Amino acid sequence: MANRRLGRGLDGLLKGQPAQPIPDLIAPTGPTTSVATALLDPNPHQPRHAVETADVEQLAASIREHGVLQPIVVRKHGERYQIVVGERRFRAAEALGLDEVPVVVRDVPDDQLLELALVENLQREDLDPIEKAESFKAYLESTGRTQAAAAARLSLDRSTIANMIRLLDLPATVQVMVRNGFVAMGHARAILAIDDAKKQVQIAERVAREGLSVRQVERLVAPRVPRRRKPRPSSKSPEVRDLERRLREALGTKVSVELGARPETGRIVIDFYSQDDLDRILSRLE
Repeated sequence: MANRRLGRGLDGLLKGQPAQPIPDLIAPTGPTTSVATALLDPNPHQPRHAVETADVEQLAASIREHGVLQPIVVRKHGERYQIVVGERRFRAAEALGLDEVPVVVRDVPDDQLLELALVENLQREDLDPIEKAESFKAYLESTGRTQAAAAARLSLDRSTIANMIRLLDLPATVQVMVRNGFVAMGHARAILAIDDAKKQVQIAERVAREGLSVRQVERLVAPRVPRRRKPRPSSKSPEVRDLERRLREALGTKVSVELGARPETGRIVIDFYSQDDLDRILSRLE
């Protein structure tokens, strides 16, 4: 009887509505018109800080031969047009000296510009890991969303966003090595387990110099990471385990329900792993 009462009053908590994915405004479908290239302005929230010259030259060669096959998605911005997605096509057309380019005009609000530019790059181009991390952080700050809400909105796992943003905790020297491809994402995540910034740089330099594998870096880091004790086999009743499962699904994190010595007493332990994670959980509990 006591176990059944533990779940009373939790229905509202366990029925949270997931964030809706962003509308599909990237696909250049709809009426196409021609706009003077000189009237186009880049998306100010473009995650990619620099467009690779080689990419633009390759795209320009294709446009020279076949024309601009896929219209650029733009929005009206005063008397001009602002690029929503398709900046590489714009750069290539500009390099070729094209007077006009085909566009699809969409009604895109300000708060979706960064979302759409980010999604386009994640789906179609290879941002380096630090650019992705900076983009996700800027997105969270500009929208005020939690990592969980952003993940649902962008159709990603929350852990993907959390792991990317953690890269920004690395020393600037290591971030440069990650940005330039000398240290891979797997190496960087292993290096983050070290608390000492100086040692983080030293190991990153060894990765770049000696070509260490991720497993080798994990072995270097392991002595500095305290080993966790193996959890004891659970002796909890099926009702309590079911309640824990429901709470985990509702809050998106590890939850433990521990019964007290006296009937109908106990405690609920909710794990969080960052300030954003805590804010997300608290918003679910409101």
